Amino acid sequence: MPGVKSFEVSEPLAASLKGFALANPQLTFVEHENVFFRKTDPKKIAVLSGGGCGHEPTHAGFVGEGLLGGAVCGDIFASPSTKQILNGIKLLNSQSSGVLLVVKNYTGDVLHFGLAAERARALGINCKVAVVGDDVAVGREKGGLVGRRALAGTVLVHKITGAFAEKFSDKHGLEGTARVAEIVTENLVTIGSSLDHCKVPGRKFETELNENKMELGMGIHNEPGVKVLEPVPNTEELIEKDMLPKLLDPKDKDRHFVDFEKDDKVVLLINNLGGVSNFVISAIAAKTTEFLQKNYDITPVQTITGTLMTSFGMDGFSITLLNASRASKQLKKEFSEVECVLQLLRAPTDAPGWPHICHDDAKAPEVDESQLKDEIKVKPAGKFDFDHFAKMMKSGADQLIESEPHITKLDTQVGDGDCGYTLVAGAKGITENLEGLDRTYLSQALAQISDHIESYMGGTSGGLYSIMISGLSHGLIQVVKNKDDQVDPKMLSEAMTIALDTLYKYTKARPGASTLVDALEPFVKEFASSNDFAKAIEAAEKGAKSTGSIEAKFGRASYVSDSTEIPDPGAIGFVEFLKGVQKSV
Repeated sequence: MPGVKSFEVSEPLAASLKGFALANPQLTFVEHENVFFRKTDPKKIAVLSGGGCGHEPTHAGFVGEGLLGGAVCGDIFASPSTKQILNGIKLLNSQSSGVLLVVKNYTGDVLHFGLAAERARALGINCKVAVVGDDVAVGREKGGLVGRRALAGTVLVHKITGAFAEKFSDKHGLEGTARVAEIVTENLVTIGSSLDHCKVPGRKFETELNENKMELGMGIHNEPGVKVLEPVPNTEELIEKDMLPKLLDPKDKDRHFVDFEKDDKVVLLINNLGGVSNFVISAIAAKTTEFLQKNYDITPVQTITGTLMTSFGMDGFSITLLNASRASKQLKKEFSEVECVLQLLRAPTDAPGWPHICHDDAKAPEVDESQLKDEIKVKPAGKFDFDHFAKMMKSGADQLIESEPHITKLDTQVGDGDCGYTLVAGAKGITENLEGLDRTYLSQALAQISDHIESYMGGTSGGLYSIMISGLSHGLIQVVKNKDDQVDPKMLSEAMTIALDTLYKYTKARPGASTLVDALEPFVKEFASSNDFAKAIEAAEKGAKSTGSIEAKFGRASYVSDSTEIPDPGAIGFVEFLKGVQKSV
Protein backbone atom coordinates (compact mmCIF):
# COMPACT_ATOMS: atom_id res chain seq x y z
CA MET A 1 0.00 0.00 0.00
CA PRO A 2 1.15 3.61 -0.52
CA GLY A 3 3.22 5.03 2.33
CA VAL A 4 4.37 1.71 3.87
CA LYS A 5 7.92 2.13 2.57
CA SER A 6 9.74 5.43 2.97
CA PHE A 7 13.25 6.85 3.15
CA GLU A 8 14.17 7.81 6.70
CA VAL A 9 17.25 9.20 8.43
CA SER A 10 18.25 9.45 12.07
CA GLU A 11 17.13 12.65 13.81
CA PRO A 12 14.99 13.60 10.80
CA LEU A 13 13.81 16.98 12.11
CA ALA A 14 17.27 18.34 12.89
CA ALA A 15 18.70 16.94 9.66
CA SER A 16 15.91 18.41 7.53
CA LEU A 17 16.27 21.90 8.99
CA LYS A 18 20.05 21.84 8.66
CA GLY A 19 19.75 20.70 5.07
CA PHE A 20 17.32 23.51 4.27
CA ALA A 21 19.70 26.03 5.87
CA LEU A 22 22.60 24.72 3.76
CA ALA A 23 20.56 25.11 0.57
CA ASN A 24 19.45 28.66 1.45
CA PRO A 25 22.42 30.64 2.80
CA GLN A 26 20.51 33.91 2.26
CA LEU A 27 18.51 33.00 5.38
CA THR A 28 19.80 32.98 8.92
CA PHE A 29 19.11 29.73 10.81
CA VAL A 30 19.10 29.89 14.62
CA GLU A 31 19.60 26.20 15.23
CA HIS A 32 18.91 26.05 18.97
CA GLU A 33 15.53 27.74 18.43
CA ASN A 34 14.65 26.28 14.99
CA VAL A 35 14.01 29.80 13.69
CA PHE A 36 14.73 31.07 10.17
CA PHE A 37 14.75 34.79 9.41
CA ARG A 38 15.97 37.30 6.85
CA LYS A 39 16.81 40.98 6.62
CA THR A 40 13.74 43.19 6.86
CA ASP A 41 13.05 46.93 6.57
CA PRO A 42 13.16 48.63 10.00
CA LYS A 43 10.39 51.01 8.89
CA LYS A 44 7.99 48.21 7.97
CA ILE A 45 6.08 45.32 9.49
CA ALA A 46 7.66 41.87 9.44
CA VAL A 47 5.44 38.81 8.94
CA LEU A 48 6.30 35.76 11.06
CA SER A 49 4.68 32.36 10.65
CA GLY A 50 5.42 28.80 11.66
CA GLY A 51 4.01 25.59 13.01
CA GLY A 52 4.79 21.90 13.02
CA CYS A 53 7.22 20.44 10.53
CA GLY A 54 6.08 17.92 7.95
CA HIS A 55 4.37 20.46 5.66
CA GLU A 56 7.45 21.62 3.75
CA PRO A 57 8.06 23.95 2.00
CA THR A 58 5.66 25.56 4.48
CA HIS A 59 6.84 27.43 6.58
CA ALA A 60 10.56 28.14 6.22
CA GLY A 61 10.35 27.84 2.45
CA PHE A 62 8.32 31.04 2.33
CA VAL A 63 10.83 33.24 4.14
CA GLY A 64 11.99 35.79 1.63
CA GLU A 65 11.66 39.35 0.41
CA GLY A 66 8.03 40.11 -0.37
CA LEU A 67 6.81 37.18 1.73
CA LEU A 68 7.63 36.07 5.29
CA GLY A 69 10.24 37.75 7.43
CA GLY A 70 10.76 34.61 9.47
CA ALA A 71 9.46 31.15 10.37
CA VAL A 72 9.46 29.18 13.62
CA CYS A 73 9.63 25.42 13.14
CA GLY A 74 8.00 23.09 15.65
CA ASP A 75 8.37 19.35 16.03
CA ILE A 76 6.67 17.02 13.55
CA PHE A 77 2.97 17.97 13.35
CA ALA A 78 3.31 19.98 16.60
CA SER A 79 3.37 23.68 17.33
CA PRO A 80 6.66 25.32 18.26
CA SER A 81 6.91 26.37 21.89
CA THR A 82 6.00 29.84 23.11
CA LYS A 83 9.66 30.38 23.92
CA GLN A 84 10.74 29.62 20.33
CA ILE A 85 8.07 31.91 18.91
CA LEU A 86 8.90 34.75 21.31
CA ASN A 87 12.55 34.55 20.31
CA GLY A 88 11.52 34.66 16.66
CA ILE A 89 9.48 37.78 17.41
CA LYS A 90 12.46 39.38 19.15
CA LEU A 91 14.76 38.70 16.23
CA LEU A 92 12.37 40.26 13.71
CA ASN A 93 11.34 43.13 15.98
CA SER A 94 14.97 44.27 16.20
CA GLN A 95 14.85 45.08 12.47
CA SER A 96 11.21 46.07 11.87
CA SER A 97 8.49 48.37 13.21
CA GLY A 98 6.32 45.49 14.39
CA VAL A 99 5.62 41.79 13.89
CA LEU A 100 2.47 40.14 12.52
CA LEU A 101 2.05 36.47 13.39
CA VAL A 102 0.15 34.55 10.70
CA VAL A 103 -1.07 31.35 12.35
CA LYS A 104 -2.81 28.22 11.06
CA ASN A 105 -6.06 27.47 12.87
CA TYR A 106 -4.97 24.51 14.95
CA THR A 107 -5.39 24.58 18.72
CA GLY A 108 -1.71 24.22 19.61
CA ASP A 109 -0.59 26.87 17.12
CA VAL A 110 -3.24 29.37 18.28
CA LEU A 111 -2.34 28.81 21.95
CA HIS A 112 1.44 29.06 21.57
CA PHE A 113 1.49 31.96 19.11
CA GLY A 114 -1.18 33.75 21.17
CA LEU A 115 0.81 33.41 24.39
CA ALA A 116 3.99 34.52 22.60
CA ALA A 117 2.18 37.62 21.30
CA GLU A 118 0.94 38.42 24.80
CA ARG A 119 4.45 38.15 26.20
CA ALA A 120 5.88 40.19 23.34
CA ARG A 121 3.39 43.00 23.97
CA ALA A 122 4.31 42.90 27.66
CA LEU A 123 7.90 43.58 26.54
CA GLY A 124 6.72 46.59 24.54
CA ILE A 125 6.89 44.89 21.13
CA ASN A 126 4.30 45.90 18.53
CA CYS A 127 2.78 42.48 17.80
CA LYS A 128 -0.52 41.00 16.57
CA VAL A 129 -1.92 37.58 15.58
CA ALA A 130 -3.92 36.74 12.42
CA VAL A 131 -5.45 33.24 12.30
CA VAL A 132 -6.02 31.49 8.95
CA GLY A 133 -8.69 28.86 8.30
CA ASP A 134 -9.72 27.86 4.77
CA ASP A 135 -10.91 24.22 4.93
CA VAL A 136 -14.52 23.43 4.01
CA ALA A 137 -14.40 19.68 4.71
CA VAL A 138 -15.29 19.75 8.40
CA GLY A 139 -18.07 22.32 7.95
CA ARG A 140 -19.73 24.59 10.48
CA GLU A 141 -21.63 21.86 12.29
CA LYS A 142 -18.60 19.69 12.99
CA GLY A 143 -16.10 22.52 13.24
CA GLY A 144 -18.21 24.37 15.80
CA LEU A 145 -16.30 26.92 17.84
CA VAL A 146 -12.98 25.63 16.52
CA GLY A 147 -13.68 26.97 13.04
CA ARG A 148 -12.09 26.01 9.75
CA ARG A 149 -8.81 24.13 9.68
CA ALA A 150 -5.90 25.71 7.83
CA LEU A 151 -4.84 24.07 4.59
CA ALA A 152 -2.98 25.15 1.44
CA GLY A 153 -4.87 28.44 1.15
CA THR A 154 -2.63 29.61 4.01
CA VAL A 155 0.25 30.10 1.58
CA LEU A 156 -1.80 32.62 -0.41
CA VAL A 157 -2.36 34.56 2.83
CA HIS A 158 1.39 34.45 3.43
CA LYS A 159 2.19 35.72 -0.06
CA ILE A 160 -0.38 38.51 -0.30
CA THR A 161 0.13 39.74 3.27
CA GLY A 162 3.91 39.56 2.90
CA ALA A 163 3.80 41.61 -0.31
CA PHE A 164 1.56 44.22 1.34
CA ALA A 165 3.93 44.45 4.31
CA GLU A 166 6.85 44.95 1.93
CA LYS A 167 5.13 47.69 -0.08
CA PHE A 168 2.67 49.50 2.18
CA SER A 169 3.11 48.65 5.88
CA ASP A 170 5.22 51.74 6.55
CA LYS A 171 2.01 53.70 5.94
CA HIS A 172 -0.67 51.32 7.25
CA GLY A 173 1.21 49.70 10.11
CA LEU A 174 0.51 46.50 12.00
CA GLU A 175 -3.28 46.85 12.09
CA GLY A 176 -3.46 47.42 8.34
CA THR A 177 -1.21 44.46 7.59
CA ALA A 178 -3.27 42.20 9.84
CA ARG A 179 -6.43 43.37 8.12
CA VAL A 180 -5.04 42.23 4.76
CA ALA A 181 -4.53 38.72 6.15
CA GLU A 182 -8.13 38.73 7.43
CA ILE A 183 -9.56 39.88 4.10
CA VAL A 184 -7.71 37.19 2.14
CA THR A 185 -8.78 34.49 4.62
CA GLU A 186 -12.41 35.59 4.35
CA ASN A 187 -12.30 34.94 0.60
CA LEU A 188 -10.56 31.54 0.60
CA VAL A 189 -11.90 27.98 0.38
CA THR A 190 -9.93 24.72 0.20
CA ILE A 191 -10.63 21.00 0.20
CA GLY A 192 -8.19 18.11 0.00
CA SER A 193 -8.37 14.43 -0.88
CA SER A 194 -5.98 11.56 -0.33
CA LEU A 195 -5.67 7.92 -1.32
CA ASP A 196 -4.09 7.10 2.02
CA HIS A 197 -2.65 8.45 5.26
CA CYS A 198 0.90 9.73 5.24
CA LYS A 199 3.87 7.94 6.77
CA VAL A 200 5.33 9.99 9.64
CA PRO A 201 9.10 9.51 10.15
CA GLY A 202 9.91 7.42 13.19
CA ARG A 203 6.34 6.19 13.64
CA LYS A 204 4.63 3.01 12.59
CA PHE A 205 2.48 3.43 9.50
CA GLU A 206 -1.19 2.93 10.32
CA THR A 207 -4.22 3.26 8.07
CA GLU A 208 -7.85 2.20 7.85
CA LEU A 209 -7.88 2.74 4.08
CA ASN A 210 -7.35 -0.15 1.69
CA GLU A 211 -6.88 -0.09 -2.08
CA ASN A 212 -10.64 0.35 -2.56
CA LYS A 213 -11.00 3.36 -0.23
CA MET A 214 -9.88 6.97 -0.13
CA GLU A 215 -10.59 9.96 2.12
CA LEU A 216 -12.39 13.11 0.97
CA GLY A 217 -11.31 16.12 3.00
CA MET A 218 -8.46 14.52 4.98
CA GLY A 219 -6.51 17.06 7.02
CA ILE A 220 -2.77 17.71 6.80
CA HIS A 221 -2.13 15.74 10.02
CA ASN A 222 -4.01 12.62 8.85
CA GLU A 223 -7.26 13.88 10.43
CA PRO A 224 -10.51 12.59 8.93
CA GLY A 225 -12.50 14.77 6.57
CA VAL A 226 -15.99 14.59 5.07
CA LYS A 227 -16.19 10.87 4.36
CA VAL A 228 -14.45 7.79 3.06
CA LEU A 229 -15.17 7.16 -0.62
CA GLU A 230 -15.62 3.51 -1.62
CA PRO A 231 -14.88 2.48 -4.30
CA VAL A 232 -12.22 5.02 -5.24
CA PRO A 233 -13.63 7.27 -8.00
CA ASN A 234 -11.52 8.23 -10.98
CA THR A 235 -9.74 11.56 -10.58
CA GLU A 236 -12.04 13.50 -12.88
CA GLU A 237 -15.15 12.27 -11.08
CA LEU A 238 -13.53 13.08 -7.74
CA ILE A 239 -12.88 16.68 -8.81
CA GLU A 240 -16.21 17.32 -10.55
CA LYS A 241 -18.65 15.43 -8.33
CA ASP A 242 -17.03 15.44 -4.87
CA MET A 243 -14.57 18.32 -4.46
CA LEU A 244 -15.80 21.33 -6.43
CA PRO A 245 -19.40 21.10 -5.11
CA LYS A 246 -18.03 21.30 -1.55
CA LEU A 247 -16.26 24.54 -2.51
CA LEU A 248 -18.92 26.19 -4.63
CA ASP A 249 -22.45 24.87 -3.96
CA PRO A 250 -24.41 27.68 -2.21
CA LYS A 251 -27.08 25.16 -1.18
CA ASP A 252 -24.60 23.42 1.14
CA LYS A 253 -25.06 25.86 4.02
CA ASP A 254 -22.76 23.87 6.27
CA ARG A 255 -19.77 24.33 3.93
CA HIS A 256 -20.60 27.43 1.90
CA PHE A 257 -18.17 30.07 3.16
CA VAL A 258 -17.49 32.26 0.09
CA ASP A 259 -19.78 33.45 -2.70
CA PHE A 260 -18.52 33.22 -6.28
CA GLU A 261 -20.40 35.18 -8.97
CA LYS A 262 -20.19 34.66 -12.72
CA ASP A 263 -17.85 37.58 -13.45
CA ASP A 264 -15.63 37.23 -10.38
CA LYS A 265 -11.89 36.91 -10.92
CA VAL A 266 -10.73 33.71 -9.25
CA VAL A 267 -7.30 32.36 -8.31
CA LEU A 268 -6.91 28.57 -8.50
CA LEU A 269 -4.26 26.75 -6.46
CA ILE A 270 -3.67 23.03 -7.00
CA ASN A 271 -1.46 21.88 -4.16
CA ASN A 272 0.45 18.61 -4.04
CA LEU A 273 0.20 17.08 -0.55
CA GLY A 274 3.55 15.41 -1.14
CA GLY A 275 3.14 12.13 -3.00
CA VAL A 276 1.64 13.10 -6.37
CA SER A 277 3.83 13.56 -9.44
CA ASN A 278 4.16 16.97 -11.07
CA PHE A 279 2.76 15.35 -14.22
CA VAL A 280 -0.49 14.44 -12.46
CA ILE A 281 -0.72 17.77 -10.60
CA SER A 282 -0.59 19.63 -13.91
CA ALA A 283 -3.29 17.34 -15.30
CA ILE A 284 -5.45 17.97 -12.24
CA ALA A 285 -5.09 21.74 -12.78
CA ALA A 286 -6.27 21.37 -16.37
CA LYS A 287 -9.26 19.18 -15.44
CA THR A 288 -10.24 21.44 -12.54
CA THR A 289 -10.20 24.48 -14.83
CA GLU A 290 -12.31 22.60 -17.37
CA PHE A 291 -14.98 21.78 -14.76
CA LEU A 292 -14.93 25.29 -13.34
CA GLN A 293 -15.64 26.69 -16.78
CA LYS A 294 -18.23 24.09 -17.73
CA ASN A 295 -20.21 23.88 -14.48
CA TYR A 296 -19.69 27.28 -12.83
CA ASP A 297 -18.72 29.66 -15.64
CA ILE A 298 -15.47 30.42 -13.82
CA THR A 299 -12.18 30.86 -15.67
CA PRO A 300 -9.29 31.35 -13.22
CA VAL A 301 -7.26 34.50 -13.85
CA GLN A 302 -4.29 32.97 -12.09
CA THR A 303 -3.45 29.28 -11.71
CA ILE A 304 -0.77 28.14 -9.31
CA THR A 305 0.39 24.53 -9.16
CA GLY A 306 3.04 22.92 -7.05
CA THR A 307 4.13 21.39 -3.80
CA LEU A 308 3.41 24.22 -1.35
CA MET A 309 1.83 22.72 1.77
CA THR A 310 2.46 19.01 2.20
CA SER A 311 1.79 16.24 4.66
CA PHE A 312 5.08 14.41 4.16
CA GLY A 313 4.47 12.04 1.21
CA MET A 314 0.69 11.97 1.38
CA ASP A 315 -0.74 10.63 -1.87
CA GLY A 316 -3.22 13.43 -2.34
CA PHE A 317 -3.88 16.97 -3.46
CA SER A 318 -6.01 19.96 -2.54
CA ILE A 319 -7.95 22.56 -4.50
CA THR A 320 -8.02 26.17 -3.29
CA LEU A 321 -10.12 28.99 -4.72
CA LEU A 322 -9.57 32.65 -3.87
CA ASN A 323 -12.27 35.12 -4.90
CA ALA A 324 -9.88 37.82 -6.08
CA SER A 325 -12.69 40.19 -7.03
CA ARG A 326 -14.24 40.27 -3.57
CA ALA A 327 -10.85 40.47 -1.88
CA SER A 328 -9.73 43.26 -4.21
CA LYS A 329 -12.89 45.26 -3.59
CA GLN A 330 -12.35 45.10 0.17
CA LEU A 331 -8.65 45.89 -0.11
CA LYS A 332 -9.23 48.86 -2.43
CA LYS A 333 -11.87 50.23 -0.06
CA GLU A 334 -9.51 50.16 2.91
CA PHE A 335 -6.17 50.72 1.15
CA SER A 336 -6.41 52.96 -1.90
CA GLU A 337 -2.91 52.01 -3.14
CA VAL A 338 -3.93 48.39 -3.71
CA GLU A 339 -5.50 48.16 -7.15
CA CYS A 340 -6.02 44.39 -7.07
CA VAL A 341 -5.14 41.43 -4.89
CA LEU A 342 -3.31 39.99 -7.91
CA GLN A 343 -0.91 42.93 -7.68
CA LEU A 344 0.26 41.53 -4.35
CA LEU A 345 0.04 37.87 -5.30
CA ARG A 346 2.25 38.45 -8.34
CA ALA A 347 4.75 40.76 -6.63
CA PRO A 348 8.31 39.39 -6.82
CA THR A 349 9.74 37.33 -4.00
CA ASP A 350 12.93 35.37 -3.49
CA ALA A 351 11.37 32.91 -1.02
CA PRO A 352 12.79 29.47 -1.95
CA GLY A 353 9.48 27.60 -1.70
CA TRP A 354 7.43 29.97 -3.84
CA PRO A 355 6.96 29.15 -7.55
CA HIS A 356 9.08 31.14 -10.02
CA ILE A 357 11.43 32.44 -7.35
CA CYS A 358 14.65 34.41 -7.78
CA HIS A 359 17.65 34.43 -5.47
CA ASP A 360 20.04 37.20 -4.56
CA ASP A 361 23.36 37.21 -2.77
CA ALA A 362 22.24 39.39 0.10
CA LYS A 363 24.16 38.73 3.26
CA ALA A 364 22.06 37.21 6.02
CA PRO A 365 21.81 39.32 9.18
CA GLU A 366 23.85 38.35 12.19
CA VAL A 367 22.20 36.89 15.29
CA ASP A 368 22.23 39.13 18.34
CA GLU A 369 22.37 36.47 21.06
CA SER A 370 21.59 39.07 23.73
CA GLN A 371 18.00 39.13 22.45
CA LEU A 372 17.64 35.42 23.15
CA LYS A 373 18.73 35.42 26.78
CA ASP A 374 16.32 33.32 28.76
CA GLU A 375 15.58 35.32 31.90
CA ILE A 376 12.55 34.01 33.75
CA LYS A 377 12.00 36.53 36.50
CA VAL A 378 8.73 37.43 38.18
CA LYS A 379 7.87 39.27 41.36
CA PRO A 380 8.76 37.05 44.35
CA ALA A 381 5.69 35.98 46.31
CA GLY A 382 4.83 33.13 48.66
CA LYS A 383 7.43 31.10 50.52
CA PHE A 384 7.08 27.32 50.28
CA ASP A 385 8.60 24.01 51.39
CA PHE A 386 10.75 23.22 48.37
CA ASP A 387 11.70 19.69 49.43
CA HIS A 388 8.07 18.68 49.88
CA PHE A 389 7.16 20.36 46.60
CA ALA A 390 9.91 18.44 44.77
CA LYS A 391 8.69 15.18 46.27
CA MET A 392 5.16 15.91 45.04
CA MET A 393 6.34 16.67 41.52
CA LYS A 394 8.43 13.50 41.33
CA SER A 395 5.54 11.40 42.58
CA GLY A 396 3.17 12.92 40.03
CA ALA A 397 5.67 12.31 37.23
CA ASP A 398 6.16 8.67 38.26
CA GLN A 399 2.42 8.06 38.17
CA LEU A 400 2.14 9.69 34.74
CA ILE A 401 4.98 7.59 33.33
CA GLU A 402 3.30 4.44 34.64
CA SER A 403 -0.01 5.45 33.00
CA GLU A 404 1.51 6.46 29.64
CA PRO A 405 0.63 3.24 27.72
CA HIS A 406 -3.07 3.60 28.63
CA ILE A 407 -3.13 7.31 27.72
CA THR A 408 -1.34 6.62 24.42
CA LYS A 409 -3.83 3.87 23.56
CA LEU A 410 -6.75 6.27 24.14
CA ASP A 411 -5.13 8.98 22.00
CA THR A 412 -4.47 6.51 19.20
CA GLN A 413 -8.24 6.06 19.01
CA VAL A 414 -9.20 9.75 19.02
CA GLY A 415 -6.06 11.69 18.09
CA ASP A 416 -2.60 11.18 16.66
CA GLY A 417 -1.29 8.91 19.42
CA ASP A 418 1.22 11.25 21.03
CA CYS A 419 -0.67 12.52 24.10
CA GLY A 420 0.95 10.08 26.55
CA TYR A 421 4.46 10.82 25.28
CA THR A 422 3.76 14.55 25.37
CA LEU A 423 2.54 14.50 28.98
CA VAL A 424 5.49 12.38 30.12
CA ALA A 425 7.88 14.79 28.37
CA GLY A 426 6.29 17.67 30.27
CA ALA A 427 6.56 15.86 33.59
CA LYS A 428 10.22 15.09 32.93
CA GLY A 429 10.75 18.72 32.02
CA ILE A 430 9.76 19.55 35.59
CA THR A 431 11.56 16.76 37.46
CA GLU A 432 14.80 17.00 35.48
CA ASN A 433 15.05 20.71 36.29
CA LEU A 434 13.94 20.68 39.91
CA GLU A 435 17.40 21.44 41.25
CA GLY A 436 17.51 24.69 39.29
CA LEU A 437 14.18 26.02 40.55
CA ASP A 438 13.90 28.90 43.00
CA ARG A 439 13.76 27.35 46.47
CA THR A 440 12.32 30.33 48.30
CA TYR A 441 9.34 31.75 46.41
CA LEU A 442 6.68 29.63 44.76
CA SER A 443 5.75 32.36 42.25
CA GLN A 444 9.27 32.24 40.80
CA ALA A 445 9.46 28.42 40.83
CA LEU A 446 6.17 28.17 38.96
CA ALA A 447 7.28 30.71 36.36
CA GLN A 448 10.39 28.59 35.77
CA ILE A 449 8.29 25.42 35.50
CA SER A 450 6.07 27.11 32.90
CA ASP A 451 9.20 27.85 30.87
CA HIS A 452 10.49 24.27 31.16
CA ILE A 453 7.14 22.89 30.00
CA GLU A 454 7.34 25.10 26.91
CA SER A 455 10.74 23.61 26.12
CA TYR A 456 9.93 19.95 26.83
CA MET A 457 6.25 19.59 25.97
CA GLY A 458 4.80 20.04 22.49
CA GLY A 459 1.29 20.16 21.12
CA THR A 460 -1.86 21.59 22.61
CA SER A 461 -1.19 20.15 26.07
CA GLY A 462 2.09 22.04 26.34
CA GLY A 463 0.37 25.33 25.55
CA LEU A 464 -2.47 24.71 27.99
CA TYR A 465 -0.24 23.68 30.88
CA SER A 466 2.28 26.45 30.28
CA ILE A 467 -0.41 29.14 30.26
CA MET A 468 -2.12 27.62 33.31
CA ILE A 469 1.07 27.44 35.38
CA SER A 470 2.15 30.91 34.28
CA GLY A 471 -1.29 32.13 35.37
CA LEU A 472 -0.85 30.36 38.71
CA SER A 473 2.43 32.18 39.24
CA HIS A 474 0.83 35.56 38.51
CA GLY A 475 -2.16 34.57 40.65
CA LEU A 476 0.09 34.05 43.66
CA ILE A 477 1.64 37.46 43.10
CA GLN A 478 -1.85 38.95 43.31
CA VAL A 479 -3.13 37.06 46.36
CA VAL A 480 -0.03 36.96 48.56
CA LYS A 481 -0.08 40.21 50.55
CA ASN A 482 3.41 39.89 52.02
CA LYS A 483 5.97 38.28 49.74
CA ASP A 484 7.40 36.30 52.68
CA ASP A 485 4.04 34.85 53.72
CA GLN A 486 3.96 31.06 53.61
CA VAL A 487 1.68 29.74 50.87
CA ASP A 488 -1.39 28.06 52.34
CA PRO A 489 -4.28 26.16 50.68
CA LYS A 490 -6.49 29.27 50.65
CA MET A 491 -3.87 31.34 48.79
CA LEU A 492 -3.24 28.48 46.41
CA SER A 493 -6.95 28.01 45.65
CA GLU A 494 -7.40 31.73 44.93
CA ALA A 495 -4.36 31.67 42.66
CA MET A 496 -5.71 28.59 40.85
CA THR A 497 -8.96 30.42 40.14
CA ILE A 498 -6.98 33.28 38.60
CA ALA A 499 -4.93 30.76 36.60
CA LEU A 500 -8.08 29.14 35.20
CA ASP A 501 -9.41 32.56 34.17
CA THR A 502 -6.08 33.23 32.45
CA LEU A 503 -6.30 29.95 30.55
CA TYR A 504 -9.84 30.76 29.42
CA LYS A 505 -8.49 33.84 27.61
CA TYR A 506 -6.76 31.51 25.15
CA THR A 507 -9.12 28.59 24.69
CA LYS A 508 -12.86 28.37 24.16
CA ALA A 509 -12.91 24.87 25.65
CA ARG A 510 -15.24 24.56 28.64
CA PRO A 511 -16.66 21.60 30.58
CA GLY A 512 -18.77 19.50 28.24
CA ALA A 513 -16.36 19.83 25.30
CA SER A 514 -14.47 16.58 26.13
CA THR A 515 -11.08 18.14 26.83
CA LEU A 516 -8.60 18.57 29.66
CA VAL A 517 -10.86 21.37 30.94
CA ASP A 518 -13.53 18.79 31.92
CA ALA A 519 -11.15 17.61 34.65
CA LEU A 520 -9.32 20.87 35.30
CA GLU A 521 -12.24 23.17 36.10
CA PRO A 522 -13.92 20.78 38.61
CA PHE A 523 -10.55 20.34 40.32
CA VAL A 524 -9.99 24.09 40.63
CA LYS A 525 -13.54 24.87 41.74
CA GLU A 526 -13.67 22.09 44.33
CA PHE A 527 -10.28 23.05 45.75
CA ALA A 528 -11.33 26.72 45.87
CA SER A 529 -14.48 25.71 47.73
CA SER A 530 -13.16 23.15 50.20
CA ASN A 531 -9.35 23.55 50.15
CA ASP A 532 -9.41 19.74 50.22
CA PHE A 533 -6.95 18.21 47.74
CA ALA A 534 -8.51 14.73 47.90
CA LYS A 535 -12.01 16.04 47.17
CA ALA A 536 -10.63 18.14 44.32
CA ILE A 537 -9.05 15.04 42.75
CA GLU A 538 -12.35 13.17 43.05
CA ALA A 539 -14.07 16.03 41.21
CA ALA A 540 -11.37 15.99 38.52
CA GLU A 541 -11.66 12.24 38.06
CA LYS A 542 -15.43 12.46 37.75
CA GLY A 543 -15.04 15.17 35.11
CA ALA A 544 -12.42 13.16 33.20
CA LYS A 545 -14.62 10.06 33.13
CA SER A 546 -17.54 12.12 31.85
CA THR A 547 -15.60 12.84 28.65
CA GLY A 548 -16.21 9.21 27.68
CA SER A 549 -19.82 10.10 26.97
CA ILE A 550 -19.25 13.49 25.30
CA GLU A 551 -18.34 14.23 21.70
CA ALA A 552 -15.10 16.19 21.44
CA LYS A 553 -15.46 19.79 20.27
CA PHE A 554 -11.81 20.88 20.33
CA GLY A 555 -8.44 19.57 19.19
CA ARG A 556 -7.87 16.80 16.66
CA ALA A 557 -10.36 14.51 18.41
CA SER A 558 -13.09 16.95 17.31
CA TYR A 559 -12.56 15.80 13.73
CA VAL A 560 -13.13 12.12 14.56
CA SER A 561 -16.55 10.92 13.44
CA ASP A 562 -17.47 9.53 16.89
CA SER A 563 -15.40 10.12 20.02
CA THR A 564 -18.25 9.71 22.52
CA GLU A 565 -17.17 6.31 23.89
CA ILE A 566 -13.56 7.23 24.57
CA PRO A 567 -12.52 9.50 27.47
CA ASP A 568 -10.25 12.41 26.64
CA PRO A 569 -6.60 11.28 27.01
CA GLY A 570 -5.46 14.71 28.22
CA ALA A 571 -8.06 14.77 31.00
CA ILE A 572 -7.13 11.23 32.07
CA GLY A 573 -3.43 12.17 32.10
CA PHE A 574 -4.10 15.22 34.28
CA VAL A 575 -5.91 13.08 36.85
CA GLU A 576 -3.12 10.49 36.87
CA PHE A 577 -0.59 13.22 37.64
CA LEU A 578 -2.78 14.50 40.49
CA LYS A 579 -3.10 10.98 41.91
CA GLY A 580 0.66 10.69 41.92
CA VAL A 581 0.97 14.01 43.73
CA GLN A 582 -1.63 12.85 46.27
CA LYS A 583 0.53 9.85 47.19
CA SER A 584 3.19 12.21 48.51
CA VAL A 585 0.87 14.68 50.27
